[in-house]
Amino acid sequence: MEEDFHTNESMRKQLLEFLEGTFNYDGTVYLLAVSARESAGDEAALESHWRLRVALTYKENDIVNPYWDGTELDIALAGENIRLLDEVALVNKPPTVEGSPNELALEWVSEIAPPLWMSDEARKAATAMDGDEAARVEERIADQNSEDPFGDYLGK
Repeated sequence: MEEDFHTNESMRKQLLEFLEGTFNYDGTVYLLAVSARESAGDEAALESHWRLRVALTYKENDIVNPYWDGTELDIALAGENIRLLDEVALVNKPPTVEGSPNELALEWVSEIAPPLWMSDEARKAATAMDGDEAARVEERIADQNSEDPFGDYLGK
Protein backbone atom coordinates (compact mmCIF):
# COMPACT_ATOMS: atom_id res chain seq x y z
CA MET A 1 0.00 0.00 0.00
CA GLU A 2 1.34 3.40 -0.99
CA GLU A 3 1.48 5.86 1.89
CA ASP A 4 -0.46 9.11 1.80
CA PHE A 5 -1.69 11.89 4.09
CA HIS A 6 -4.18 9.52 5.72
CA THR A 7 -1.65 6.83 6.60
CA ASN A 8 1.62 8.69 7.18
CA GLU A 9 2.01 11.10 10.10
CA SER A 10 5.15 12.68 8.64
CA MET A 11 3.31 13.50 5.41
CA ARG A 12 0.43 15.05 7.38
CA LYS A 13 2.91 17.17 9.32
CA GLN A 14 4.47 18.29 6.05
CA LEU A 15 1.03 19.18 4.66
CA LEU A 16 0.09 21.19 7.76
CA GLU A 17 3.37 23.10 7.60
CA PHE A 18 2.72 23.80 3.91
CA LEU A 19 -0.78 25.11 4.68
CA GLU A 20 0.49 27.16 7.60
CA GLY A 21 3.10 28.77 5.34
CA THR A 22 0.57 29.33 2.54
CA PHE A 23 -2.19 30.91 4.60
CA ASN A 24 -0.63 32.22 7.81
CA TYR A 25 2.09 34.44 6.41
CA ASP A 26 1.18 37.30 8.78
CA GLY A 27 0.53 35.29 11.96
CA THR A 28 -3.21 35.98 12.24
CA VAL A 29 -4.76 33.18 10.18
CA TYR A 30 -5.73 30.09 12.14
CA LEU A 31 -6.39 26.62 10.71
CA LEU A 32 -9.56 25.04 12.08
CA ALA A 33 -9.75 21.81 10.07
CA VAL A 34 -8.28 20.11 7.00
CA SER A 35 -9.37 17.18 4.87
CA ALA A 36 -7.89 15.69 1.71
CA ARG A 37 -9.10 13.42 -1.07
CA GLU A 38 -6.79 12.01 -3.69
CA SER A 39 -7.76 12.94 -7.23
CA ALA A 40 -5.99 12.48 -10.53
CA GLY A 41 -2.24 12.32 -10.71
CA ASP A 42 0.60 12.65 -13.16
CA GLU A 43 2.29 9.27 -13.35
CA ALA A 44 4.93 10.61 -15.73
CA ALA A 45 5.95 13.22 -13.13
CA LEU A 46 5.60 10.66 -10.31
CA GLU A 47 3.21 12.87 -8.39
CA SER A 48 -0.23 12.45 -6.89
CA HIS A 49 -2.86 15.17 -6.94
CA TRP A 50 -5.07 15.99 -3.98
CA ARG A 51 -8.18 18.11 -3.39
CA LEU A 52 -8.02 19.80 0.02
CA ARG A 53 -10.72 21.46 2.03
CA VAL A 54 -9.41 23.94 4.57
CA ALA A 55 -11.45 25.81 7.17
CA LEU A 56 -9.68 29.01 8.28
CA THR A 57 -10.36 31.79 10.73
CA TYR A 58 -8.46 34.52 12.55
CA LYS A 59 -6.89 34.43 15.98
CA GLU A 60 -5.84 37.48 17.97
CA ASN A 61 -3.89 36.71 21.13
CA ASP A 62 -5.76 33.66 22.45
CA ILE A 63 -9.16 34.61 21.00
CA VAL A 64 -10.35 32.56 18.01
CA ASN A 65 -12.91 34.26 15.76
CA PRO A 66 -16.25 32.35 16.02
CA TYR A 67 -16.71 32.39 12.22
CA TRP A 68 -14.63 30.75 9.49
CA ASP A 69 -14.12 30.79 5.77
CA GLY A 70 -13.52 27.66 3.76
CA THR A 71 -11.53 27.10 0.64
CA GLU A 72 -10.76 24.22 -1.66
CA LEU A 73 -7.42 23.88 -3.33
CA ASP A 74 -5.61 21.33 -5.41
CA ILE A 75 -2.05 20.29 -4.65
CA ALA A 76 0.52 17.98 -6.17
CA LEU A 77 2.61 15.70 -4.00
CA ALA A 78 5.88 14.32 -5.35
CA GLY A 79 8.04 12.68 -2.72
CA GLU A 80 8.51 15.34 -0.06
CA ASN A 81 7.52 18.25 -2.31
CA ILE A 82 4.07 19.82 -2.14
CA ARG A 83 2.97 22.51 -4.57
CA LEU A 84 -0.24 24.29 -5.44
CA LEU A 85 -1.66 23.27 -8.79
CA ASP A 86 -3.51 26.54 -9.42
CA GLU A 87 -2.15 29.35 -7.27
CA VAL A 88 -3.80 32.04 -9.42
CA ALA A 89 -7.27 30.58 -8.83
CA LEU A 90 -6.62 30.37 -5.08
CA VAL A 91 -5.62 34.03 -4.97
CA ASN A 92 -8.32 35.36 -7.31
CA LYS A 93 -11.46 33.48 -6.32
CA PRO A 94 -13.43 34.10 -3.11
CA PRO A 95 -13.66 31.43 -0.39
CA THR A 96 -16.11 28.61 -1.04
CA VAL A 97 -17.73 29.24 2.35
CA GLU A 98 -17.72 32.67 3.99
CA GLY A 99 -18.59 33.58 7.57
CA SER A 100 -19.94 30.25 8.77
CA PRO A 101 -20.07 29.46 12.51
CA ASN A 102 -17.15 27.37 13.78
CA GLU A 103 -19.59 24.58 14.72
CA LEU A 104 -19.94 23.73 11.03
CA ALA A 105 -16.26 23.64 10.03
CA LEU A 106 -15.74 19.91 10.64
CA GLU A 107 -18.91 18.94 8.89
CA TRP A 108 -17.94 20.94 5.80
CA VAL A 109 -14.37 19.64 5.50
CA SER A 110 -15.65 16.10 6.13
CA GLU A 111 -17.87 16.17 3.06
CA ILE A 112 -14.93 15.13 0.86
CA ALA A 113 -13.03 12.90 3.34
CA PRO A 114 -12.55 12.37 7.08
CA PRO A 115 -10.55 15.23 8.58
CA LEU A 116 -6.77 14.82 8.48
CA TRP A 117 -6.49 17.39 11.23
CA MET A 118 -8.80 19.48 13.38
CA SER A 119 -8.09 22.16 15.93
CA ASP A 120 -9.29 21.84 19.49
CA GLU A 121 -11.56 24.84 18.85
CA ALA A 122 -13.24 23.15 15.87
CA ARG A 123 -13.67 19.92 17.84
CA LYS A 124 -15.20 21.69 20.86
CA ALA A 125 -17.50 23.84 18.73
CA ALA A 126 -18.71 20.83 16.73
CA THR A 127 -19.39 18.63 19.75
CA ALA A 128 -21.33 21.45 21.44
CA MET A 129 -24.01 21.26 18.71
CA ASP A 130 -27.34 19.59 19.34
CA GLY A 131 -28.97 16.80 17.43
CA ASP A 132 -28.01 14.99 14.27
CA GLU A 133 -25.23 17.41 13.30
CA ALA A 134 -23.32 16.67 16.50
CA ALA A 135 -23.72 12.92 15.97
CA ARG A 136 -22.34 13.16 12.42
CA VAL A 137 -19.37 15.22 13.61
CA GLU A 138 -18.69 12.80 16.47
CA GLU A 139 -18.48 9.94 13.94
CA ARG A 140 -15.96 11.89 11.88
CA ILE A 141 -13.93 12.73 14.98
CA ALA A 142 -13.88 9.04 15.90
CA ASP A 143 -12.51 8.28 12.42
CA GLN A 144 -9.49 10.39 13.27
CA ASN A 145 -8.60 8.12 16.26
CA SER A 146 -6.62 10.70 18.19
CA GLU A 147 -6.68 13.79 20.38
CA ASP A 148 -5.19 16.38 18.01
CA PRO A 149 -1.98 14.49 17.11
CA PHE A 150 -0.70 17.46 15.12
CA GLY A 151 -1.26 20.18 17.68
CA ASP A 152 2.47 20.38 18.32
CA TYR A 153 3.10 21.00 14.62
CA LEU A 154 1.13 24.22 14.70
CA GLY A 155 2.59 25.61 17.88
CA LYS A 156 -0.09 24.51 20.32
